[in-house]
Amino acid sequence: MIKKGLILSIILLLSSEFAFSVQNYPRANDWTILLARYLSRDIFELNGVPYLQPMVEVVNTTANARFFTSAFIPKENQFYIKLSINGTVGYVPKSKTEYIPQLPIEPYDPNDLGSLLKKVSPYVDIDPFSIPPKANVKDTGGLIYMAFKFLLYDGVTKKKFQIPERAPTILGEGKKTLHFDRDTLRSLLNENPIFSLLPQSIRDTIYKSIENFPQDFDLPQGLNIKRIIAGMPQIEVGSFYGTELTLRFIPRIDLGKNIGKFTFWGVGIRHSISQYIPNPFVDFAFQVAYQGTNLRNTIGVTNAELNANANFFNANFHFSRRVSKNFEIFSGLSYESIHINTDFTYYLPIVVQYQLGLIWLDDNGTPNNFSDDFFRKNPELGYNGDPFGAMNKNVVISDENWKFTIGGLLNFGNFSAFVDYNFGKIDILTFGILYKFDLMKRK
Repeated sequence: MIKKGLILSIILLLSSEFAFSVQNYPRANDWTILLARYLSRDIFELNGVPYLQPMVEVVNTTANARFFTSAFIPKENQFYIKLSINGTVGYVPKSKTEYIPQLPIEPYDPNDLGSLLKKVSPYVDIDPFSIPPKANVKDTGGLIYMAFKFLLYDGVTKKKFQIPERAPTILGEGKKTLHFDRDTLRSLLNENPIFSLLPQSIRDTIYKSIENFPQDFDLPQGLNIKRIIAGMPQIEVGSFYGTELTLRFIPRIDLGKNIGKFTFWGVGIRHSISQYIPNPFVDFAFQVAYQGTNLRNTIGVTNAELNANANFFNANFHFSRRVSKNFEIFSGLSYESIHINTDFTYYLPIVVQYQLGLIWLDDNGTPNNFSDDFFRKNPELGYNGDPFGAMNKNVVISDENWKFTIGGLLNFGNFSAFVDYNFGKIDILTFGILYKFDLMKRK
């Protein structure tokens, strides 16, 4: 009995000591939360978009491959169907693994009064010629954030805030943090010439906002993704006066938590050019194709959402030559254009929510561990601690690419196996097997 009591006492002592070590913050005031949201929004738009967009580009470009192998298309009208199963591997280039992080600073010249008044005019009307200067505040939150961006500009120009030279994209590796020391912010605030022009109530609000303002804003962590692997079925139907129709489709599939759910469809048509040349040394064909894709993903403990729709246009000129009874080589040059429309829905980063007192560490957590496992739901605010709801950003990008393809094809009756490599902004390896169903042959 004594032993059981002693063991129980030790367990209770350790439990109380561990619970005492968990640091949780009181809830910040609404102005501080709004200031953090404004900053998080701009940090995301400056950094979160270049963080996520490379994955969207690489995934979509990888799927826009393997439109052709042999350039031979029968001149006479036939009815056949080629069914192929294709694999593609997109290799992530160095340029897609990192970006240059930015801070939402607001440059200003304290000696240019007209420019300063113009910058703050959406938020406050100031009469600088009255003594003391009179101010009529129209947007308190916007004015506080504009003043904060002035401070960030001062901190960067005076080298009191350090911005990492490089940060990883979602495809890269590592993690970077933006640190805003509160003492430094106070010092910059007191030195700022614009601060003295603001009403005392606004100055007091800014001071209070800085007192509880999060000091660390984590940039998203790289997931060290070296390649994107995808698979697709494809159907080719021919031939009508040396012309083939290509169809491809994949229902929504899950490519893993790092990439998300992906679906796409494509249609193409190609026509034999060599049919017009008597006894051609090689077979030539021209092809145009159009493809649409959708990529969705939910990222992080706050369930930030990505929804990307992409459209591709591909025009290629390819040729092939049979060098033996069973072996054929092929190559081609493709022009590609891509249009991607991406919607991002996101919240305050979980570490920022923790520092604002919007969500707290689990009883089993520690103050130094911010992973998903150490957070629990706030019973008053729900799963996500951000009381002002989601923020949204739409990004539209267009790009062009030239791609050179070279590969080989093995023929065994109606079966074929092939592999090729594509050189472009993103290198792609494709491979697969094909079976041809001869349904009707007529001249």
